[in-house]
Amino acid sequence: MTEKKTSEAQKRATQAYREKNREKTRKQSAKSAAKTYINKYADLEDLAELKQLIKAKENELQSE
Repeated sequence: MTEKKTSEAQKRATQAYREKNREKTRKQSAKSAAKTYINKYADLEDLAELKQLIKAKENELQSE
């Protein structure tokens, strides 16, 4: 039988943090997914498209 390594108190604390910092955890999750996609699945066409999206977002942020 596998032992649980995370205590119930730690699980509650983690859940409370995620609820309190919802936007931050959402951003971290999206960033992680983007990195995984780029490193594991993207081909040259995908990377070219992502570069265009990044450039457009950079331009948008610079013009603010």
